Amino acid sequence: MSSVITVEEVSKRFRLYHERNQSLKIWMMRGRRATFEEFWALRDVSLEMEEGKTFGLIGENGSGKSTLLKCIAKILRPDSGRIGVTGKVSALLELGAGFHPELSGRENVYLNGSILGLGKRDLDRIFDDIVGFAGLERFIDTPVKNYSSGMYIRLGFSVAINVDPDILLIDEILAVGDEQFQRKCNEKFAEFKDQGKTVVIVSHALGSVRNMCDRVALLDHGRVKELGPASEVIDAYLGGVHADRPADEENAST
Repeated sequence: MSSVITVEEVSKRFRLYHERNQSLKIWMMRGRRATFEEFWALRDVSLEMEEGKTFGLIGENGSGKSTLLKCIAKILRPDSGRIGVTGKVSALLELGAGFHPELSGRENVYLNGSILGLGKRDLDRIFDDIVGFAGLERFIDTPVKNYSSGMYIRLGFSVAINVDPDILLIDEILAVGDEQFQRKCNEKFAEFKDQGKTVVIVSHALGSVRNMCDRVALLDHGRVKELGPASEVIDAYLGGVHADRPADEENAST
């Protein structure tokens, strides 16, 4: 199978600013410079994701998973290296991203769909499918600021999958959904795979990653620590986690 996502020696740096015991107003009045430190969220990351496969990104909080996903989605630009993406990308990365809280669910379907590249005629055609999958028929004309986090996710995910993407990028936010919706999502992922579409998932739910993903990358402090078949990488990760735990913590958990 051909690769639809190629990541070559990608690094991403952020500046973390520090100014002790000083408000923004005082800082501006005095004209003092804030100190900062460089934080490398990604360091020389290289990997490939194949067409028709489901790929998982796992690791501790702050390991670089979400940053890598945002670089693939072109939300962030790497400081070095390159990312090649072949095909139409749809991404669900943050709760409420692409939605306006004052607008209704209906209006946000058209807003979010237009951001993803669809015209009104296309959105008219798939509107009922979007609302039906989300199960929000009763609330579609309610302002989304009144939605629960689960309702937000259901509508956002439904828009993302119905715009017919070649590549679907999903961050941890799917964990917000209820069990029934999780099951519908898993069925949709399987359908995407049968259609030759590529899915990339960031998740801490290792059981779901093991069941859904063909290959997995384990990130650690911005670097790829393990890369390979899902079960092998997850087992290596779990082995490392347990090895790092203090003996008294291990005993307490048994």
